[in-house]
Amino acid sequence: MIGSMLRGRIHENGRKDPKTRAKVGGREMSWEIWACALAGVILVSTLVTWISLKRTVSKPLPALDRTPRTATVTHFDDFDGTETPVVWVEYHDAEGDRRTAGLADLIDDSWLERFSPGTQWQVYAFRQPSTRAFLTEAHDDVVRRGYNLDGVRLGGESGPVRTGPGSPFLHGNWRFAEDG
Repeated sequence: MIGSMLRGRIHENGRKDPKTRAKVGGREMSWEIWACALAGVILVSTLVTWISLKRTVSKPLPALDRTPRTATVTHFDDFDGTETPVVWVEYHDAEGDRRTAGLADLIDDSWLERFSPGTQWQVYAFRQPSTRAFLTEAHDDVVRRGYNLDGVRLGGESGPVRTGPGSPFLHGNWRFAEDG
């Protein structure tokens, strides 16, 4: 019985009536209802994703070890395709273990040649080893053009900042876990 309701009426010649719509529970279901239902599902899933991302990025960054560490530039990469390379450095953490991290500060092109491999800079790292480190206040003269926190809170988290000197992390609206 249900099958016949869903299949619609059949003409005498054995073909399905094109004007007939599927029936569910005795009611006809038009394509408009299905389109509205699909749009609703897309809207709800987009809203849930947006709220989840908003909550994640509004949380403070992990606790920062504010002990300046000497880091040596090893190389640059532009894996995210932003045309602003991440500067990779090696440093020794609080336990003396050698770590590799990318600078969270995206350096402006006018300063990049100063970050050639082998040069040394003072950085802060997270208390728990992570994929990123930050230039200390000793380098507030360095012009930054963006940030890259890939792997810290999300798989990919980067964006622009007002181009200029000074750390957007240490002097901006960013919070670290111990800051409260």
